[in-house]
Amino acid sequence: MNKKLQQIALDFYRLKAIKFSKEGFKFNLHAEHPEAPVSPNYLNLRDVFRNPEVRKKIAQQIVPIVKKLKPDILVDLPQSISPITTTVSDMTGIPMISVRSEALKGVKKDHGVKQNINGTFKKGQKVLIIDDVVSSYAFTKIKAIEVLIESGLKVIPIIIVVADREEGGRETLKKIKFDLVSVLGFKDILNFYLAKKLINKEDYKKSLEYNKFAKDYVTK
Repeated sequence: MNKKLQQIALDFYRLKAIKFSKEGFKFNLHAEHPEAPVSPNYLNLRDVFRNPEVRKKIAQQIVPIVKKLKPDILVDLPQSISPITTTVSDMTGIPMISVRSEALKGVKKDHGVKQNINGTFKKGQKVLIIDDVVSSYAFTKIKAIEVLIESGLKVIPIIIVVADREEGGRETLKKIKFDLVSVLGFKDILNFYLAKKLINKEDYKKSLEYNKFAKDYVTK
Protein backbone atom coordinates (compact mmCIF):
# COMPACT_ATOMS: atom_id res chain seq x y z
CA MET A 1 0.00 0.00 0.00
CA ASN A 2 1.17 3.53 -0.71
CA LYS A 3 1.13 6.16 2.02
CA LYS A 4 -2.32 7.48 1.10
CA LEU A 5 -3.85 4.01 1.33
CA GLN A 6 -2.01 3.36 4.59
CA GLN A 7 -3.55 6.51 6.01
CA ILE A 8 -7.02 5.34 4.98
CA ALA A 9 -6.33 1.98 6.64
CA LEU A 10 -5.26 3.82 9.78
CA ASP A 11 -8.48 5.83 9.63
CA PHE A 12 -10.39 2.53 9.53
CA TYR A 13 -8.59 1.46 12.68
CA ARG A 14 -9.02 4.81 14.43
CA LEU A 15 -12.75 4.81 13.71
CA LYS A 16 -13.07 1.14 14.78
CA ALA A 17 -14.31 -0.02 11.40
CA ILE A 18 -12.79 -3.46 11.86
CA LYS A 19 -13.89 -5.46 14.87
CA PHE A 20 -12.56 -8.79 16.10
CA SER A 21 -14.49 -11.25 18.24
CA LYS A 22 -13.89 -14.75 19.58
CA GLU A 23 -17.64 -15.44 19.24
CA GLY A 24 -17.43 -14.49 15.57
CA PHE A 25 -19.79 -12.90 13.04
CA LYS A 26 -22.22 -14.41 10.52
CA PHE A 27 -22.55 -13.19 6.92
CA ASN A 28 -24.54 -14.09 3.79
CA LEU A 29 -22.23 -17.05 3.34
CA HIS A 30 -23.74 -18.66 6.43
CA ALA A 31 -27.26 -18.42 5.03
CA GLU A 32 -26.10 -20.65 2.17
CA HIS A 33 -23.71 -22.72 4.26
CA PRO A 34 -24.72 -22.78 7.95
CA GLU A 35 -21.98 -25.32 8.61
CA ALA A 36 -19.29 -22.76 7.73
CA PRO A 37 -17.27 -21.36 10.65
CA VAL A 38 -18.12 -17.82 11.73
CA SER A 39 -15.86 -14.96 10.75
CA PRO A 40 -13.43 -13.71 13.42
CA ASN A 41 -13.80 -10.16 12.12
CA TYR A 42 -16.37 -7.71 10.85
CA LEU A 43 -15.79 -4.73 8.57
CA ASN A 44 -18.29 -1.88 9.01
CA LEU A 45 -17.51 1.30 7.09
CA ARG A 46 -20.65 3.29 7.91
CA ASP A 47 -19.02 5.44 10.58
CA VAL A 48 -15.94 5.89 8.39
CA PHE A 49 -18.02 7.34 5.57
CA ARG A 50 -19.68 9.83 7.92
CA ASN A 51 -16.31 11.46 8.61
CA PRO A 52 -15.89 14.25 6.01
CA GLU A 53 -12.09 14.19 6.01
CA VAL A 54 -11.84 10.43 5.51
CA ARG A 55 -14.72 10.43 3.04
CA LYS A 56 -12.81 12.89 0.87
CA LYS A 57 -9.64 10.75 1.00
CA ILE A 58 -11.56 7.68 -0.17
CA ALA A 59 -13.42 9.59 -2.88
CA GLN A 60 -10.13 10.93 -4.21
CA GLN A 61 -8.99 7.34 -4.77
CA ILE A 62 -12.16 6.53 -6.70
CA VAL A 63 -12.41 9.65 -8.87
CA PRO A 64 -9.56 8.73 -11.29
CA ILE A 65 -11.14 5.32 -11.90
CA VAL A 66 -14.51 6.92 -12.60
CA LYS A 67 -13.03 9.48 -15.01
CA LYS A 68 -11.29 6.73 -16.95
CA LEU A 69 -14.49 4.68 -17.31
CA LYS A 70 -16.60 7.72 -18.32
CA PRO A 71 -20.05 6.66 -17.08
CA ASP A 72 -23.12 8.77 -17.72
CA ILE A 73 -24.41 8.06 -14.21
CA LEU A 74 -23.02 6.71 -10.94
CA VAL A 75 -25.05 4.04 -9.14
CA ASP A 76 -25.38 4.14 -5.38
CA LEU A 77 -26.29 0.96 -3.49
CA PRO A 78 -27.89 2.25 -0.28
CA GLN A 79 -27.15 2.97 2.32
CA SER A 80 -23.61 2.53 3.56
CA ILE A 81 -21.83 3.78 0.42
CA SER A 82 -24.22 6.72 -0.16
CA PRO A 83 -21.90 9.41 1.34
CA ILE A 84 -18.98 8.26 -0.82
CA THR A 85 -21.00 8.06 -4.03
CA THR A 86 -22.39 11.53 -3.36
CA THR A 87 -18.89 12.93 -2.80
CA VAL A 88 -17.57 11.31 -5.99
CA SER A 89 -20.57 12.74 -7.86
CA ASP A 90 -19.79 16.21 -6.49
CA MET A 91 -16.11 15.90 -7.45
CA THR A 92 -16.75 14.67 -10.99
CA GLY A 93 -20.01 16.41 -11.83
CA ILE A 94 -21.48 13.04 -12.84
CA PRO A 95 -25.07 12.58 -11.62
CA MET A 96 -26.07 9.59 -9.52
CA ILE A 97 -29.03 7.31 -9.05
CA SER A 98 -29.84 4.89 -6.23
CA VAL A 99 -31.22 1.39 -6.50
CA ARG A 100 -33.92 1.13 -3.87
CA SER A 101 -33.06 -1.15 -0.96
CA GLU A 102 -36.38 -3.01 -1.44
CA ALA A 103 -35.41 -3.81 -5.04
CA LEU A 104 -32.07 -5.21 -3.89
CA LYS A 105 -34.01 -7.58 -1.63
CA GLY A 106 -36.29 -8.62 -4.47
CA VAL A 107 -39.30 -6.74 -3.06
CA LYS A 108 -41.39 -4.80 -5.57
CA LYS A 109 -42.62 -1.38 -4.50
CA ASP A 110 -46.41 -1.39 -4.38
CA HIS A 111 -47.10 2.29 -3.72
CA GLY A 112 -46.34 5.68 -5.26
CA VAL A 113 -44.82 5.43 -8.73
CA LYS A 114 -43.60 1.89 -7.99
CA GLN A 115 -40.05 2.57 -9.17
CA ASN A 116 -36.99 0.48 -8.33
CA ILE A 117 -34.54 3.35 -8.86
CA ASN A 118 -34.43 6.79 -7.29
CA GLY A 119 -33.07 9.55 -9.49
CA THR A 120 -33.32 10.72 -13.09
CA PHE A 121 -32.02 8.62 -15.97
CA LYS A 122 -32.69 7.73 -19.60
CA LYS A 123 -32.75 4.25 -21.08
CA GLY A 124 -29.48 3.38 -22.77
CA GLN A 125 -27.27 5.45 -20.47
CA LYS A 126 -24.05 3.91 -19.16
CA VAL A 127 -23.97 3.43 -15.41
CA LEU A 128 -21.21 2.52 -12.97
CA ILE A 129 -21.86 0.74 -9.66
CA ILE A 130 -20.02 1.84 -6.51
CA ASP A 131 -20.34 -0.06 -3.21
CA ASP A 132 -18.62 -0.28 0.15
CA VAL A 133 -17.52 -3.90 0.58
CA VAL A 134 -17.61 -7.15 -1.35
CA SER A 135 -17.49 -10.49 0.44
CA SER A 136 -18.23 -13.99 -0.86
CA TYR A 137 -21.32 -14.04 -3.03
CA ALA A 138 -21.69 -10.37 -4.05
CA PHE A 139 -25.49 -10.81 -3.76
CA THR A 140 -26.27 -7.08 -3.62
CA LYS A 141 -24.12 -6.26 -6.65
CA ILE A 142 -25.61 -9.02 -8.78
CA LYS A 143 -29.17 -8.03 -7.89
CA ALA A 144 -28.37 -4.37 -8.64
CA ILE A 145 -27.06 -5.35 -12.08
CA GLU A 146 -30.33 -7.17 -12.78
CA VAL A 147 -32.46 -4.20 -11.67
CA LEU A 148 -30.43 -1.72 -13.74
CA ILE A 149 -30.58 -3.85 -16.90
CA GLU A 150 -34.33 -4.40 -16.44
CA SER A 151 -34.66 -0.61 -16.25
CA GLY A 152 -33.01 -0.23 -19.65
CA LEU A 153 -29.59 0.94 -18.50
CA LYS A 154 -26.21 -0.23 -19.78
CA VAL A 155 -24.10 -1.39 -16.85
CA ILE A 156 -20.35 -0.91 -17.23
CA PRO A 157 -18.90 -4.37 -16.41
CA ILE A 158 -16.72 -3.06 -13.61
CA ILE A 159 -17.77 -2.58 -9.99
CA ILE A 160 -15.86 -0.27 -7.65
CA VAL A 161 -15.70 -1.08 -3.95
CA VAL A 162 -13.86 0.57 -1.11
CA ALA A 163 -12.76 -2.74 0.42
CA ASP A 164 -12.53 -6.27 -0.95
CA ARG A 165 -12.72 -8.87 1.83
CA GLU A 166 -11.04 -11.26 -0.65
CA GLU A 167 -13.43 -14.09 0.13
CA GLY A 168 -14.49 -14.99 -3.40
CA GLY A 169 -16.56 -11.97 -4.38
CA ARG A 170 -14.17 -11.06 -7.18
CA GLU A 171 -14.40 -14.59 -8.57
CA THR A 172 -18.19 -14.61 -8.24
CA LEU A 173 -18.46 -11.42 -10.30
CA LYS A 174 -16.02 -12.79 -12.85
CA LYS A 175 -18.50 -15.61 -13.56
CA ILE A 176 -20.96 -13.01 -14.88
CA LYS A 177 -18.18 -11.19 -16.75
CA PHE A 178 -17.82 -8.30 -14.29
CA ASP A 179 -14.48 -7.10 -12.97
CA LEU A 180 -13.88 -5.71 -9.50
CA VAL A 181 -11.77 -2.67 -8.64
CA SER A 182 -11.10 -2.10 -4.94
CA VAL A 183 -9.46 0.78 -3.12
CA LEU A 184 -8.16 -1.59 -0.44
CA GLY A 185 -7.73 -5.34 -0.11
CA PHE A 186 -8.43 -6.89 3.28
CA LYS A 187 -5.21 -8.91 3.37
CA ASP A 188 -3.18 -5.75 2.76
CA ILE A 189 -5.01 -4.09 5.64
CA LEU A 190 -4.32 -7.03 7.95
CA ASN A 191 -0.65 -7.19 6.96
CA PHE A 192 -0.29 -3.46 7.60
CA TYR A 193 -2.00 -3.68 10.99
CA LEU A 194 0.18 -6.61 12.05
CA ALA A 195 3.34 -4.77 10.99
CA LYS A 196 2.21 -1.75 13.02
CA LYS A 197 1.30 -4.04 15.96
CA LEU A 198 -2.30 -2.84 15.86
CA ILE A 199 -3.65 -6.39 15.90
CA ASN A 200 -2.34 -9.56 17.50
CA LYS A 201 -1.06 -12.61 15.65
CA GLU A 202 -4.04 -14.75 16.66
CA ASP A 203 -6.62 -12.39 15.11
CA TYR A 204 -4.41 -12.08 12.03
CA LYS A 205 -4.06 -15.84 11.62
CA LYS A 206 -7.74 -16.59 12.18
CA SER A 207 -8.74 -13.85 9.73
CA LEU A 208 -6.56 -15.29 6.96
CA GLU A 209 -7.86 -18.79 7.67
CA TYR A 210 -11.46 -17.62 7.37
CA ASN A 211 -10.65 -15.70 4.16
CA LYS A 212 -9.33 -18.88 2.58
CA PHE A 213 -12.22 -20.99 3.87
CA ALA A 214 -14.85 -18.57 2.54
CA LYS A 215 -13.12 -18.21 -0.82
CA ASP A 216 -12.85 -22.01 -1.19
CA TYR A 217 -16.62 -22.31 -0.65
CA VAL A 218 -17.31 -19.92 -3.49
CA THR A 219 -14.69 -21.06 -5.99
CA LYS A 220 -14.77 -24.84 -5.56
